[in-house]
Amino acid sequence: MFNKVLVVDDNKNNIRLLTDILEDEKYEVYSTEKATEAIEMTHSNKPDIILLDIMMPEMDGFEVCKQLKSDYEIKDIPVIMVTAKTDTADLKSALDLGAFDYIKKPIDEIEVIARIQSALRFKQQQDKLKEMASKDGLTGVFNHALLIDLFEKEYLKQQRNQGDLSFVMLDIDYFKKVNDTYGHTTGDLILRELSDILSNSSRTGDIVGRYGGEEFSLVLPDTNSENAFKLCERIRKTVENYDFFTGKEHIKITVSMGICTKQPCDSILSSEMIIKADEALYIAKQNGRNQVKSMLLIM
Repeated sequence: MFNKVLVVDDNKNNIRLLTDILEDEKYEVYSTEKATEAIEMTHSNKPDIILLDIMMPEMDGFEVCKQLKSDYEIKDIPVIMVTAKTDTADLKSALDLGAFDYIKKPIDEIEVIARIQSALRFKQQQDKLKEMASKDGLTGVFNHALLIDLFEKEYLKQQRNQGDLSFVMLDIDYFKKVNDTYGHTTGDLILRELSDILSNSSRTGDIVGRYGGEEFSLVLPDTNSENAFKLCERIRKTVENYDFFTGKEHIKITVSMGICTKQPCDSILSSEMIIKADEALYIAKQNGRNQVKSMLLIM
């Protein structure tokens, strides 16, 4: 897979020159002459590197860089400023705003490739560190801290877009008994395989995380109560019918799930949604386990 580069420059000749250099090195290149399109194109194309001219009409590269770095979804993409300005104060301003590096005009082919490769190596290292910090060490799904962080950001996004949002709490039924009977190694195996089931059963855009212990959570964007229930029922049945094989014996488990759904008209905080989902989970367990319960919001 080719690395993707977005070139933002109001000069067509500069774009053509950079595109020729990058395509010769097998990069996939996107470009725009309008600074105002840079944010949208970054979201739609997800480049690995952004080459950003400083001197542009309508909006200069400093402001574009500032907006890129303030956007949670794209802030970690390295930005390399491309400039004819040699004032060290301007270069310092760009770096202070979060730019990774800069390239001076007139453009030198060797310098362009060297600086891009350096930025890509840095991004790969940062991505690896970020993944290690964001994933639960045992199961590989999001850890508690990032799960909550992503949920809160999705909550704000759905508020802006007037969309539905569902939060699910899931608990393994009688998991202590599994650990006591078969040992913690078997318990860990079940947690890992259950995580795989949840990840494989979820849709693109859903968020799966380990809430703690044997509890997992799902964040379901643009999902009303009915569709959240259908998805959770499908997961519940998959788990119920799944053979957890330890290498010596087959083990069956079940799960209980609680759902809280926020509609655009509901005035409920993200923290309150978690509490409501947990209450629904408690009801599911009190009613016999191996079932899904939705918490109705009465506002």
